[in-house]
Amino acid sequence: MYFRSIKKTKHYKEHPEQNFPWSKVIGIILTAKNKRKKEDKIEIKTKNHYILCQLKNNILGVINAKQTK
Repeated sequence: MYFRSIKKTKHYKEHPEQNFPWSKVIGIILTAKNKRKKEDKIEIKTKNHYILCQLKNNILGVINAKQTK
């Protein structure tokens, strides 16, 4: 999966950003091996985290991020 940059979407800035730090999101995106692509959305699930992104024009926009446990 190729993307030139990672950005925060409006939804992420309004909701998950207070509970899930941006530095943690970036770390998970760059190290996760189980990225799942569904149309233009990308789901990243780890043991304790869930991140939903959208790939558009080679830019990965983070929509949602949360801890699952």
